[in-house]
Amino acid sequence: MEYVPAAMLWLLTLIRIPTATDTERASVLRATFFAALACTLFIPAVYNTVDPLLGGHNHVGLLLVLTIIVGFWQFHTATMLAVFTDQARRRHHLVRGRLGSAVASICVVVGFFASRVEETNQNLPIAYGNQPGMQLFLWVGSAFIIWVCADIALNCLKFLPRMLGKSFKSGVICFAAGCTLMALALGNRLALGLVEESPTHTSPFIGGLNWSFTVLESLAVFLVSVGLMLPRFRESKHNLQRSIRSRWLMVLLTPVWRRSSTERKYLLRNRWTPLLDPVAGHTTPHLHRRVIEIRDCQLRGMSLLPRDRILVNQAEQLLQGH
Repeated sequence: MEYVPAAMLWLLTLIRIPTATDTERASVLRATFFAALACTLFIPAVYNTVDPLLGGHNHVGLLLVLTIIVGFWQFHTATMLAVFTDQARRRHHLVRGRLGSAVASICVVVGFFASRVEETNQNLPIAYGNQPGMQLFLWVGSAFIIWVCADIALNCLKFLPRMLGKSFKSGVICFAAGCTLMALALGNRLALGLVEESPTHTSPFIGGLNWSFTVLESLAVFLVSVGLMLPRFRESKHNLQRSIRSRWLMVLLTPVWRRSSTERKYLLRNRWTPLLDPVAGHTTPHLHRRVIEIRDCQLRGMSLLPRDRILVNQAEQLLQGH
């Protein structure tokens, strides 16, 4: 079960690699990368294998928590960039996110090195939660993540009525729900730590908390992944439909285009590649050039059949985004 969230996040990271150079969208890529890395390190087999490579003493646990903090900070950044258009309000929220992540990271590092955690244990805060340093490590890190999840969910739902497109709204709702479930999962971990310290705790109750944490974490990752994919799926579907329609129009326009290029004696006829335009890349520029050549020849006196005029008009509407 631990492999499912990590696999979904790695897949989402790969899908979003083309956005790496986009300043407005790259934060989502960074967020999914760090979240995928954290989920991978949380897998018991990976945790126990990597920790000795980092010198032991649960240093991988510190790396895991810092990775989670950075990932959620980037999720917060991406959300604020998406929902706020006012530069002053956007800057205010971004500064809050940076400040919160910096304070949380410093407290986590201080709490870790103030604790004695010699033996490798994946459930680091629970295994050593009775130490003051681990309390700082656990509560500050969890509080930051819960705050980020709550802030993201509230801002997403607040701006939901202003958002356009069903798939975009659905994606925002899924993302907000995932953040809410992640906050509940962190609350579950905190409750588990408190219960295990209590002398009156019962094993069935602890088992229920452990089971529900896995479910909440998996559902949270699933909903966040779906929320991030839905708007991109709509965009990809739109681009695919546009590409198919452009290629088909080029095929239908080929006869009139060949006639126009034959009548235009000044056209360079040593190029046979335009015949391959319908199956080549960059369909929009090819279709645009073909329409311009036909219209230019029409202005010079070439008559168009009614069917050809309809096709040229459809191509122009497609190029204009209709």
